[in-house]
Amino acid sequence: MQARNLLTTAMRHHQTGQLGNAEQGYRAVLAIEPRNVDALHLLGVVAHQRGHNDAALDLIGRAIGQNGRVAAFHHNLGNVLGQLGRQADAVAAYRQAIRLQPEHVEAHASLAGLLVQQGEAQEALAAIDRALALRPLDAGKHVNRGNILHALGRSDAAIAAYRRAIELEPALAAAHNNLGLALIAREEVEAALPCYRRAITLKPDYVEAYVHLGNALQDLGQSGDAAAAYRQALVLQPDRADARLALAMTAIPIMPATPEAAAGTPHAFAAALDALATHPQGLSAAAGRSQPFYLAYRPVDVTADLCRYGDLVATPQPVPDREARTGRLRLLIVSAHVRDHPVWRVNLQGLLTHLDRSRFDVAVFHTGARTDEHTAWAAANVDTFVGGERNVAAWRAKIVEYRPDIILYPEVGMDPVTGALASQRLAAVQAAGWGHPITTGLPTIDLFFSGEALEGPDADRHYRERLVRLPRTGVSIEWTAEGGEPWQGPERAADVVRFALCQQPIKFDPADDALLTRIAKGSGACEFWLVMPNRQQWAGKQLVARLRDRFAEAGLDPDRYIKVASWMTSRRFNGFLDAMDVYLDCPAFSGFTTALQAVQRGLPIVTLEGRFLRQRMAAGLLRDIGMLDGITETPDAYVERAVAWANHARDTAGWSRSRDLLRDAASRAMGDPEPMLRLQDALIAAAG
Repeated sequence: MQARNLLTTAMRHHQTGQLGNAEQGYRAVLAIEPRNVDALHLLGVVAHQRGHNDAALDLIGRAIGQNGRVAAFHHNLGNVLGQLGRQADAVAAYRQAIRLQPEHVEAHASLAGLLVQQGEAQEALAAIDRALALRPLDAGKHVNRGNILHALGRSDAAIAAYRRAIELEPALAAAHNNLGLALIAREEVEAALPCYRRAITLKPDYVEAYVHLGNALQDLGQSGDAAAAYRQALVLQPDRADARLALAMTAIPIMPATPEAAAGTPHAFAAALDALATHPQGLSAAAGRSQPFYLAYRPVDVTADLCRYGDLVATPQPVPDREARTGRLRLLIVSAHVRDHPVWRVNLQGLLTHLDRSRFDVAVFHTGARTDEHTAWAAANVDTFVGGERNVAAWRAKIVEYRPDIILYPEVGMDPVTGALASQRLAAVQAAGWGHPITTGLPTIDLFFSGEALEGPDADRHYRERLVRLPRTGVSIEWTAEGGEPWQGPERAADVVRFALCQQPIKFDPADDALLTRIAKGSGACEFWLVMPNRQQWAGKQLVARLRDRFAEAGLDPDRYIKVASWMTSRRFNGFLDAMDVYLDCPAFSGFTTALQAVQRGLPIVTLEGRFLRQRMAAGLLRDIGMLDGITETPDAYVERAVAWANHARDTAGWSRSRDLLRDAASRAMGDPEPMLRLQDALIAAAG
């Protein structure tokens, strides 16, 4: 009777959150009845709640040893095992709880949460649906269902689940926060802002919502407001490493308004790194969540700053021992872009096509949520393919399980998961490709694969990695732009020359705006056609406004010169290129995929070849196909070439013949396996 009374009192303390009193009570029970399974189990739960998971595992395990038929024991054991990183054992524990009690709602829900972390989102959806069948009015379970649908890339269904949760429980802050995340996945960034703000109103100490609000504001180019959101997150949780890292990235404006703001960005980022360095704890755990992606768009040497960033976020780990192998090397390719995407079209598809399977066991880990027929092709043409959205820890576990000799990242810097994985040492040899054309800055990446046609003579100093210059552009291109549909643009006035400015707005550096006004003044009747982006449309609007101001300041009528086309499908974009006369490449950050489309449509390119890989992409492509006339080396030459070609374009027949020659030359960019064969040799040599 005494033990029972003590247990009842301890449970009452436990239910009201008085963990210290509850622990004392459970221990008092065990002092009287050492084998009391309820006291053992609940003392284990208290240990788990306090973060003492090893002790919790022992206590709950002892309870199960005495009575293994209680579903709650196995459910809580699963919670502990999950915290200890023993996910397979945790899944087994949840399944045992369900076998013992098929209507155990929380076991179904916990199983669903763990399965989605492991990338088994479809099975997780079935588990959460079973939980909701048992408890259909549980708003929290609808949030969980939304999370799983979000992981499956089913944004519309996820949004419906979150809205159902809000309908059931309007004050559930997590539902509003996660609704914002689902809207972000659908690229409705502005619509996400009120969701995060509502979550914060409901739960003023909601650190996650402040971080997500900051991320959305940063994506909208509102760096000052983003910084304020991150700072508030840090007021609430000073050790929040991802907020500190994100705050540092607000020093890099996505669309600087003036040449001075653009030129000052590297200095501002260097100061932000100084601040990070004073409190580096936890940054490696936050690696990938905020990356200095936009720093690459400033046309100066930022190698030292990227290396400092790399040192702050990289996880210090020893190089894994190389296993003695008599057969094929295990090559792992990790990318979020195994789908119709520029990284796939240019950097990855040709590699998978030409890899020598007698030399390599090839695995592809697709870390992105989006899939299409290209994903299916990749899965069918490698030895091992793993897809499905997972967290970083789950992907790391998959990599460790595969035991690669070599990891190749086609790009580093564009995706949070690959950015986090690349900052860790998970194979003896780790390499990056030029999908993001700048050094990773990471001490964990050994090789950087580029192309002879893309790099200048002093390029080695721009990389932390060992630069490997592969033949030509360093890639084997298998992708050909599909046919075109006639562009439904306005009728062209007589003698008007159309210049295509069809790259992402972030590539246009304010310092280069004056080049366009000079070209306009020298070219006579002409139009500059910009294509608005599908996402970050605000950036396109800012670019148009900025250029209109520059043209007006130069005494040129913006309405006459600045023209805007909406975002369009690939086939319609090809028709747009057909309707243009001259393609003007961005001097600060050159294009490759768009330039490839242009030459395939026979559209002549004027490019200003700079010092860095990211300023030499179109020039490298033109060198590769032997069409050098569009490559210039100074701003004055860039303007002169554009003006000269505008005059030539008015000779319709002659310009048409020039376009035919360029279109024929474009075929020389296609399908050469030599760069991939040399890449294989470099990997084998590096693997020893």
